[in-house]
Amino acid sequence: MKLVKLFSLLIFSFLISASGALSQATDPVDIDKMDRFFSGLEENNRFMGSVVLMKDDDLIFSRAYGFTDEDQTEASTESVYRIGSITKSYTAAMILMMEEEGSLTLDTKLADYFSDLPNADRITIRQMLNHTSGLFNFTNRPDYMEYYTEERSRDQMLELFETLEPDFEPGEGMNYSNTAFVLLGYIIEEATGMSYSEALKSMISEPLGFTATGMGGQEINRADGETDSFTYSGGRWQASSVTNMEIPHAAGAIVSTAEETARFYKALFSGDLISEESLEKMTEFQEVFGLGLIRFPFYDQYAYGHNGGIDGFSSSAAWFPESGYSYAILSNGMNYNFNDMLIGFLSIAYGKEYEFPDFTERESISMSEQELRAYVGNYSSEGLPIDIRFFIQDGVLMAQGTGQGAFEPTMHDEHTLSFTAAGLEMVFEPKENDLFEEFTLKQGGMEFRFTRADE
Repeated sequence: MKLVKLFSLLIFSFLISASGALSQATDPVDIDKMDRFFSGLEENNRFMGSVVLMKDDDLIFSRAYGFTDEDQTEASTESVYRIGSITKSYTAAMILMMEEEGSLTLDTKLADYFSDLPNADRITIRQMLNHTSGLFNFTNRPDYMEYYTEERSRDQMLELFETLEPDFEPGEGMNYSNTAFVLLGYIIEEATGMSYSEALKSMISEPLGFTATGMGGQEINRADGETDSFTYSGGRWQASSVTNMEIPHAAGAIVSTAEETARFYKALFSGDLISEESLEKMTEFQEVFGLGLIRFPFYDQYAYGHNGGIDGFSSSAAWFPESGYSYAILSNGMNYNFNDMLIGFLSIAYGKEYEFPDFTERESISMSEQELRAYVGNYSSEGLPIDIRFFIQDGVLMAQGTGQGAFEPTMHDEHTLSFTAAGLEMVFEPKENDLFEEFTLKQGGMEFRFTRADE
């Protein structure tokens, strides 16, 4: 889910590379080069996690890097990760399976199940699946970070959703909505009489022979191989917070291994879960969104899948129809731009020329707490629906986007701050009255102007 990673909210980590054509990947993949690429990331404290590449049903590459807990237990290919918003593809598949069984249709109204939600009598299940419902994304609210680790019942979540003012009228816009997918999970429960966890097991895990794929809980279940997640701060990996998975629910609560995640997409697009007719519905894209899917460009090909981020977990998984590749990268520690890592990974997979990244650190500086106070405050942008707050914590300058986890930017000079994990750079204009009033956020070739907001 787009819960704690600032970059996830700003830009989906789409794969954008040089123009040109890809081969059909008939040559053997350079496994050694791929392993050296990820080992280099691991050795430089840029990445921890599991990586899988498959061609059709054949497992080509499966490796794990880093550790799984604060005792630094070595990760394995059997390690289980929280996959965040990749969950949405599973939820969408389950809804389409239920349509095939006659339990509902894509034109069924939200009001058939939850009539007290805003515009419920005009919002369809299809609109909820492709982010055109207008339902406000509850994880964008500033107070989300106050309760995301706590217990929240379904009734409490519904009460919250009933108070959220819609972004737009149903079908008249597009805005990513975790709210819509949590509600889809509740609809699955209402229509099947099972919990989301039971429905996932019955409809997907058991038919595909998956043993690790299920719904996460309030805590990390280490007994079942689940990993903790980490953020890199102060020169070391530090344990992240733990979301109570009843809150993201069908929008981002699934746990799995990298191999089972990759095999899910292979099974989905091979017709092992839904019919060809349902798959056609699922891949009807409006801009970048299908039904629980995102379309990723890489050279002249597209992959169909999703990405995710929750706590310190980051993930991406998809299927390439032309080559038959499916992949999954599930990370429990990311200190590198995910998009850049994906480009490196897929460039090696397709035999494209690729130079390993240079991990030479940019020069950084430190400032006194008195000097840091010039940054402190809330900043907003007309180009993005989030604010960014700068504050001082234990003598360290921290930044936090609306509804997101806080991160520690690196200071290169008085005017330039960066955040490597998201590929962000923030360039501040000269101070006015001893305070910074404006900065430009740069990411992936895009720029957004932020100005200090009235307190």
